[in-house]
Amino acid sequence: MSANSTSASTREALYARIRASSRTEVTLAEMKRLGFWSEDDTSLTEAEQLIRRETELQQALAALGRELREVADPAQALKRMRKERMARAKEKREETRQRRARERHERALAWHARRAKEVLYLGAGVSAGLNDARSDADRLARLALPPMHDAQDLARAMGLSVEELRFLAFERRVSRISHYRRFAMPKKTGGVRIISAPMPRLKRAQYWVLDNVLARAPVHPAAHGFLRGRSIVSNAAPHAGQAVVINVDLKDFFPSIALPRVRGVFSQLGYGKQVATALALLCTESATEQVQVDGETFHVAHGPRVLPQGAPTSPALTNVLCRRLDARLQGAAARLGFCYTRYADDLTFSGDESVRKLAAKLLWRVRQIVVDEGFTPHPDKQHVMRSHMRQSVTGIVVNEKPTVDRDTLRRFRATLFQVEKDGPAGKQWNGNENVLAALEGYAHFIRMVDAAKGAPLLARVRAARAKWSGEPAVPAAGAGRAGGAFRVLAAQGKAPWPGFWQAGTPAAPVLEKTQEQIDTERKRARAAVQPPQAEPARTSAQARASMPATAQADDAVAARTEDTARGNPLLVGGGRMTWAVAALQGLIALLLSRKVGNNVPILAMLALYWLSVRFRRTLWIPYIVVMALIWATMARH
Repeated sequence: MSANSTSASTREALYARIRASSRTEVTLAEMKRLGFWSEDDTSLTEAEQLIRRETELQQALAALGRELREVADPAQALKRMRKERMARAKEKREETRQRRARERHERALAWHARRAKEVLYLGAGVSAGLNDARSDADRLARLALPPMHDAQDLARAMGLSVEELRFLAFERRVSRISHYRRFAMPKKTGGVRIISAPMPRLKRAQYWVLDNVLARAPVHPAAHGFLRGRSIVSNAAPHAGQAVVINVDLKDFFPSIALPRVRGVFSQLGYGKQVATALALLCTESATEQVQVDGETFHVAHGPRVLPQGAPTSPALTNVLCRRLDARLQGAAARLGFCYTRYADDLTFSGDESVRKLAAKLLWRVRQIVVDEGFTPHPDKQHVMRSHMRQSVTGIVVNEKPTVDRDTLRRFRATLFQVEKDGPAGKQWNGNENVLAALEGYAHFIRMVDAAKGAPLLARVRAARAKWSGEPAVPAAGAGRAGGAFRVLAAQGKAPWPGFWQAGTPAAPVLEKTQEQIDTERKRARAAVQPPQAEPARTSAQARASMPATAQADDAVAARTEDTARGNPLLVGGGRMTWAVAALQGLIALLLSRKVGNNVPILAMLALYWLSVRFRRTLWIPYIVVMALIWATMARH
């Protein structure tokens, strides 16, 4: 700030004192301050009292004068009253807006805090019953299941936050992201099977559900699929050496199990609707289609949420869900003298010679039970195999004992011999070009079915691998499956690795500002960035608006003089210089007029002068151009 700013501030303070009292009182105080009278001089006490009294009377008279003027002019009084009423109404509206904004902010903060601890909405059509946050603790204790009453308990047990759980379980019909990676795999019988492999962030949660909930749920003894200690061999063994073997396949097994049935599984285990719904949403998905819109990919869901083929929880859920189906089928089979097992969607029945004529009756009862349980028998995958035929159960021949198909075993040995002799180059097994890994995998399968045949073949495959690839014949200790550590940590509610995915935390709500507050902040911001040179001018204008009547009159005269100067463009910039320019242009026009012998240059100069007055600037370039054109035209004639 400069000296001008300081003087302006001092002048403003002086005017404020004069408005608060009177000029005489301020003058007396200043004379005391400057030392013209001593503070101890008592002779001025009476004069000071008179001055103060005079000031009070003047202020009272001024107030009465204002009231008298208002009464004398009703229009002005009504105008003032209307202005005051509008100001009060505006102030009240502003207070109402700010109060409502605060109330909205408080509600938003409460919802933000509640949303961080609870799950009250998970999408359209699936959020019914989320207020039910009580589970059956006794039933959960009997089944040794983890006690969880609400979504916060579930998220804590999984090692997730409530936001992460909501993100993974939310039902989105249109989304920019997908929790599954989908690809097609060819079927042995033709066609393709769509596999939906969960992304790691969802697979982690599904592994937790599988190992901590579904693995502890009771299943029927006839179920052999995807259970610890059971396999396709245990599924085929009860049917070995039987006179008749019957295979029935369920059509669209996983897609036929929708969200309500999956939620019912968790509810029957003892969980409340909030936990059961969240678990069911984690284990199901809708078929989606990718759509490109403006270069952006959207995943559009169509159809209901069902069990996906490829999720680790889907087979275990079917085992728990099909307990009643297994019980009814086993009962029907036992009454007719048949044995029953199930491996996923493959139903197998077998019997001795005494019941072989009852196969048609059994198939009729099986069809009725399957349809009643909400499934559909596949019309093209129903086989009745007698003892004189090759009887196959889940890929294992069971005519006499569980064994591998003879033709496939012969082909395997031939391929292995060629690899041992010439190496793996240019060879494949069942369409797999990594022939060594494929042969080793099938050798494990043979050993699982028939250890006597499989063990020597596995040793030969490992020797061939060591010979042609340089890898050790016996795998290193502790070399398990690639996903083993991931599953173990996920089941413990831990992140599979440091820096694993985490859902973002929503930002806290911000108090909404009214338009009046926004405008005020803008004015303050503009005032803060305004250059300091503009400060004295603004302060002087405010001082002139608030100074006494005599000072305002003097300033009014100066203001009119300044306005007059601004109204005349010839006076702007000092006056003397602009008059000299006008005189110079007139002289040039007069000389040119005498030269050409007419008054056209003078008329042109007057027209340009009028334009300079109109546009508030001296038009030198147009003047020179016009005079040059006049000279060229007149000189030609």
